[in-house]
Amino acid sequence: MNTVRSRLIIVLALIAPLAACQHAQPDAKVPLIDWQTSPLDLDLRGMIGKSYLFRCPSGKPIPAALTGSGVYTDASSICTAAAYAGAIDAQQGGIVKIQILPGQRGYHGSMQNFVRSSDYGHPWSGSFAVLPASDHDASASQ
Repeated sequence: MNTVRSRLIIVLALIAPLAACQHAQPDAKVPLIDWQTSPLDLDLRGMIGKSYLFRCPSGKPIPAALTGSGVYTDASSICTAAAYAGAIDAQQGGIVKIQILPGQRGYHGSMQNFVRSSDYGHPWSGSFAVLPASDHDASASQ
């Protein structure tokens, strides 16, 4: 009985530091994408309700690559959507969290944070939204 208890204590002592290391560097596992990457490029269509973290480099929004406002087609640039939503500063880049959503009947574009998004008045099969930066944590990246 003492042998089993001793082994359990040793295993727990080894696991605890490993878990602490994973939480100490949450951004180390966040994939770097470019300003053209969309959820469709990453094959995320159909992952409805799941959230993902990405790192956008410093750069420039691509207005022609953004369709919708608040909810975007899954062919839209993730980094451009993040700059449009105010989740990142394009000149600095940063971590962005998105959530995959079902397709919509249409998408309305507008101007926000010096970025123009386009309209699309037809159904589209996949969408995503940019979530507030305060909601991001390493466990959300899947």
